[in-house]
Amino acid sequence: MSSSNQFHKLIVDSDNFYVDFASPAFQVFLNNSNTHLKDSPITSTSRNSNGEKIVDGSENPDHKLSTNARIRLACQRFVESCSSKTTDQVSVSGLSEDEAKDIELLHTLLASVEKTGQGQFDCATKLVKLCSKTATTEGNPVERLVYYFSRALCEKINRETGRVVCDGLGRMQMFDLQEASTSVEASVFAFHQRVPMMQACQFTAIHTIIANVRQARKIHVIDLQIRDGKIYTVLLKALASRGEPRIEHVKITAIGTRAESRLQDTGNRLAEFAESNKIPFSFNIVMITDVLDFNLDLLEIDDDETVAIYSSCFLSSLIATPNHLEYLMRVIRRINPCVTVIAEIEANHTSPVFVNRFTEALFFYGALFDCMSYCLANDDRNRKVSESVLYGQSIRNIVAAEGDERTVRHIGVDVWRAFYARFGMLEIELSDVSLCEAKVLIGKFDCGNYCSLRADGGCLLVDWKDVPILSISAWKFL
Repeated sequence: MSSSNQFHKLIVDSDNFYVDFASPAFQVFLNNSNTHLKDSPITSTSRNSNGEKIVDGSENPDHKLSTNARIRLACQRFVESCSSKTTDQVSVSGLSEDEAKDIELLHTLLASVEKTGQGQFDCATKLVKLCSKTATTEGNPVERLVYYFSRALCEKINRETGRVVCDGLGRMQMFDLQEASTSVEASVFAFHQRVPMMQACQFTAIHTIIANVRQARKIHVIDLQIRDGKIYTVLLKALASRGEPRIEHVKITAIGTRAESRLQDTGNRLAEFAESNKIPFSFNIVMITDVLDFNLDLLEIDDDETVAIYSSCFLSSLIATPNHLEYLMRVIRRINPCVTVIAEIEANHTSPVFVNRFTEALFFYGALFDCMSYCLANDDRNRKVSESVLYGQSIRNIVAAEGDERTVRHIGVDVWRAFYARFGMLEIELSDVSLCEAKVLIGKFDCGNYCSLRADGGCLLVDWKDVPILSISAWKFL
């Protein structure tokens, strides 16, 4: 079996849940899936290697059902309505009017998903139209979530029935999402500043790099997908305040596929910051049109440099093209960095079975939309733009596309571990300093009590109300 086929098998084998909503396996999923929420408070615990909390974020002081708790109740209600000969369903007594309406809306969405999976497209279309009467981008988290999922489901139905010609949906891959986010950069940046999960990952990553280059005089960081670059001011400031050995030079190489001018602006800002802190600094840009163009000769690595690599949500963008991903990993192995720090989406959106994939995505994005409701006001333009660009297009691809056109794929850290092991990579524990910094950072957010840090072996999982959102891990080559 070829290495690409082995990786594909790893991804497919990671999906081991259910086939349809009424099946016993789906009920097992409801009971055991890590995508459900526990709305009762749990006492914080200290860090350990058994998956317990470092910072607990499951508190629910406002006593409202979270978005995912509403999804879960809707799933249970739907399963009972499908498997029971009576009309009895999960009771909505004791729930607020808002909660009961949301559960009904989600129930309708789930019914349309089941009919779509069964090929009953006329019935599915009628149910989707019912959803569209209530779902809106201006509503509460459930209404906004259902808006994007119902639109994507409508597109899938149209494609399946031939009502619309394929419009290049598969081209809406991660690089195109990057281009879209670049065009609304200010809104996306403001959004990330208000949401704790990504910032916790970034600070953990940069402090892990700092811990692994603490004895180096010449440091070279290769960023596979640099954004605003602000996180590197933390690195430069830490190096400026370091005693012996004194830093002689810091080089950052940014790998880009488009928006070179934006990368140059990032480099100019970092150069000014480095100069103000009296650090010899250089910023290199390597533009490539395809990952297969990436090679060691482009990086200008000096023999006396200590090299670190940082990848933030980039590797998963290559899952749909395993040959590209494996090529990149072979290049990284040739570089042989002292540490490779990787942040990734912690989810399973790769199932070839539509219903499985839809439900996993519904829970995952449900947590993200719930988070948005705490971090940004309902009428905040940055929320609207970010939900549409970052989430709406991803939901569209996950739900409406199939086969090679489905380019937005995410896998969990356990699958990544098996993949990295094939390249001789060894997971190393994140530094205590990085974990402390992440904990302090989360505490500064008003919504920080809902965000959890959880150890999983040497990896750190960042959860929103117990739903895994991101993973951050560090690796070296044997």
